[in-house]
Amino acid sequence: MILSKSHGFIFLKTTKTAGTSFEIALSRYLSQEDVVTPISKPDEETRLKLGYQGPTNYLLPVTEYAWRDYIRAWLGKPPKKFWNHIPAKDARERVGSDTWGKFLKCSIVRNPFDYAVSRYYWSNQSENKSVDGFRRWLLGMHPTLTLNRDITHIGESCAVDLMIRFEYFEEDIARFASETGLPESLCSEFRGIKAKGSVRPKAASAAEMFDGFHEGTKLINDLFEEDIRSYGYSQPRAD
Repeated sequence: MILSKSHGFIFLKTTKTAGTSFEIALSRYLSQEDVVTPISKPDEETRLKLGYQGPTNYLLPVTEYAWRDYIRAWLGKPPKKFWNHIPAKDARERVGSDTWGKFLKCSIVRNPFDYAVSRYYWSNQSENKSVDGFRRWLLGMHPTLTLNRDITHIGESCAVDLMIRFEYFEEDIARFASETGLPESLCSEFRGIKAKGSVRPKAASAAEMFDGFHEGTKLINDLFEEDIRSYGYSQPRAD
């Protein structure tokens, strides 16, 4: 998560949507007055090498501690006020209704068919992957596939003002940059950062994984009906 006071936005980071790369790109324009939550150690090293703003203002202030928080801090695990994939509901409670109402909330959405394949490869890095393996995994793991909804929604309503579509980064990041006063070069800077890459083979397409997989197709259509309707997504087809 990022909260930029100078540019008036809150970035809610979804999973498997290139959110870390975008977060690192945004960090170039942040300062120690902003909220920046930690990312993985290799990605923090990338951010550090670039000279961008690192984690700041994400820990719970001592003035807000409950008694359990003192114990956590004493054990070397200081409690966090904000964290990487914080749900919109928690973020709103912590930033306050005034800031939440004034700041632009943005996030990233992805074609759910492609997202499911990406999630499969990320979640099973130590195992042999296959089309059949993906299909078995999908039918068994579907309750966890909609976790991003907790990040972008409060109750049944989407809390995001500007949703960046994974498939249209160039267009949507340009719109985000325009609305926040960030430079037009933001998208090219983002594309130059490769965080959490090289996990999914390029040949492992959603078209291949879902070809003839009617049960899986129905599952995705049912789980992601809102995204499919709102952003015009559909099942990728093989050429």
